[in-house]
Amino acid sequence: MENGRYDAYPFEVYTYDVVDSTNAAARRALAMMGESVDRSVHVAGEQTEGKGRRGRSWLNTEDAVMMSIVQSTKLSMDRIPMLNLAAAAAVRNAMLKMTGRAVDLSIKWPNDVVTTERLEKVCGILSEVVRIEGKKFAVIGIGLNLNADHLPDDLLQPATSIYMQYGKYIGVLDAVNEILKEFLVQYKLLMSDAEAFCKNFVQNCISIDRHLAVIEENRVRYGVGDRLAPNGQLLVRYEDGVSDVVYAADVSVISQKEIDDQLAAKLMPRRRPGSNKGDHGRALIIAGSPGMPGAALMCTGACIRSGAGLTKALIPAEIMPSFAVIPEAMLSTDDGEAGRLIEWAGVIAIGPGMGVSERTKTLVRTALSSGKPCVADADALNTIAEYPELMELLHEKVLITPHPGEMARLLGSDVDTVRKNFSASAISFAKQHKCGVLLKSASSIIVSSSGAVRYNDRGSSALAKGGSGDVLTGVIAAMAAQGAKLFDAASLGAYLLGISGEKAVYTLHNRFARATDMIDIIASELGAEKDGIPDGNSV
Repeated sequence: MENGRYDAYPFEVYTYDVVDSTNAAARRALAMMGESVDRSVHVAGEQTEGKGRRGRSWLNTEDAVMMSIVQSTKLSMDRIPMLNLAAAAAVRNAMLKMTGRAVDLSIKWPNDVVTTERLEKVCGILSEVVRIEGKKFAVIGIGLNLNADHLPDDLLQPATSIYMQYGKYIGVLDAVNEILKEFLVQYKLLMSDAEAFCKNFVQNCISIDRHLAVIEENRVRYGVGDRLAPNGQLLVRYEDGVSDVVYAADVSVISQKEIDDQLAAKLMPRRRPGSNKGDHGRALIIAGSPGMPGAALMCTGACIRSGAGLTKALIPAEIMPSFAVIPEAMLSTDDGEAGRLIEWAGVIAIGPGMGVSERTKTLVRTALSSGKPCVADADALNTIAEYPELMELLHEKVLITPHPGEMARLLGSDVDTVRKNFSASAISFAKQHKCGVLLKSASSIIVSSSGAVRYNDRGSSALAKGGSGDVLTGVIAAMAAQGAKLFDAASLGAYLLGISGEKAVYTLHNRFARATDMIDIIASELGAEKDGIPDGNSV
């Protein structure tokens, strides 16, 4: 451990190569120094036991900023959390200054700094209060992803680093120094004019005027961030019309966006000239039963027509003759091959037309347990509802695609309740089970495993027929096989099926269009792409 001062800034500085956590080190230093130090900072090269809110581990990344600011304070206990806000503002402002505003950052109340558009976390903050001989100190732990060039894909909240956004290396101690400068600016403003501090904070807080999920113990409530209270607490207007103050809770910003032509263009997987079938992914369809060959046919056909490079179908032997109309599909009728087929596949779609049976249960368990990207539809969902232990196998690489009836069975509820709480049903299920959800109806909601939300309002009554969901599952599988993330693949699938349903009104009339017609219409929409963009306004 070394100590000193940063330039003329009034911080006692302690640096550590390795420490359990900078907050713990700060507490130990306070216990030794007592009232003699008003302001200090503790900086570590590595933490072995860093913690975030609710006891979560704090990810160590190479060249991250791991620091704790100690600030003596006369603020009342209910206002001390405002120092958390001051630290978040300091980190945001310091990074904007050091990158020339090349990185667009916002503050997610109360303790995160995130990218404004994608809500990817770059910094987490955890504060606590320590009393030494009657004197109060705020210990503010800051973990900033500074120079990492990659981060794990399986984080509960999407994350990034300043380097990944900015493309240039920033020295850790330079970043610490700039954060301390900005913290002093924020602290002085807070102490001299709290109203002006709150006004500035709100301008850069992404939790205001946004849809939020507020998680308090085991309850999730949904509402809109209203404003900041004078003591820094968040006022939320909930869906039931009640406004309330949030004191301490996990508050997730729900990224809501309606899918349109521009977003579809951005999400559409690109196909390079000169590419081959191996470049466009491998999809496995597990579907069908002796009495329902059509669902397997429609799902497989839609997957092939939507661009998957290679498509295999695992089906019962009894329905193999039906697949003569899809010569492009590679077929297997041996359930014993399921493991090998899943290992081969880049994405799995399971459920259409399978029925609820021990066979379906076994195959659903195998698919979910593989950890592969998986689209679960129809009887895969009915089987999960019948055997609730299968829900424990849901994970962030699974997308479920229920209609309200299937959603009700999964929730142990009824269809009317799901329809009355349409968005909340999808969002809460995704949050609870950490999986993606596409809840289908005349207007659909798509929720990612991390809580991002999109809506699709495209469509027509031509889609209100059996088989439309099977086609949708095939389209989503194709988009995922070609490289789209499941959330984006689901968004594209819902949008493409929707604009095809609208086109069917003009070409076939909504009464006479079949689900199989949608496969051809989707193909024509994809065939009319301009730089990979389906023109949804052409219908």
